[in-house]
Order: sequence, then C-alpha cells, then structure tokens
Amino acid sequence: MEKQDRIQEMYDLVEQWQQSGMSQKQFSCEYNIKLPTFIYWVKKYRMNKQDDPGFARVELSQHSLSSTTARIEIALADGLVVRIF
Repeated sequence: MEKQDRIQEMYDLVEQWQQSGMSQKQFSCEYNIKLPTFIYWVKKYRMNKQDDPGFARVELSQHSLSSTTARIEIALADGLVVRIF
C-alpha cells in the first residue's frame, strides 16, 4: 500500500470515528487498531485540518450601495484588515 493511500485510509477511519459517537478506545478496538496508533492518526488528522481552513460563504445585502463605505471588513488574527468596497 502506498503512503498516500495509507494516509487517506486512516483519515477516513478518523472521520468514521467522529461520526460514530464511540470513544477512541472503543473504535480502535472494534477496528483492530492499536490505541496509540489511532491516537496518533487522530492528532495528525486534526493538525492537517487546522492547516486547511477552507472557504466561508459571504453574501452581501443590497442596503449599502455607497462605494466609499466598506461592504465587507475582515480582521485577521495577525492584525491585518481586509476591506472590500
């Protein structure tokens, strides 16, 4: 099995576990995975998801048509502010 296939397989199992309502111990036991191995993959999955914030849908209303007023203002954690007019 190639490395990328193994990663995807384990990420799929982590997503299954998240939907299952089981504890990590119960899930790993049921799928015959050593608990420390499963804990490692859960941590790796979460770290990967933090690096991939995805997209957020933004819908604008028609109430503000002035081109001098920012219609959207996004303040990022590092202090950068993005204004869309």
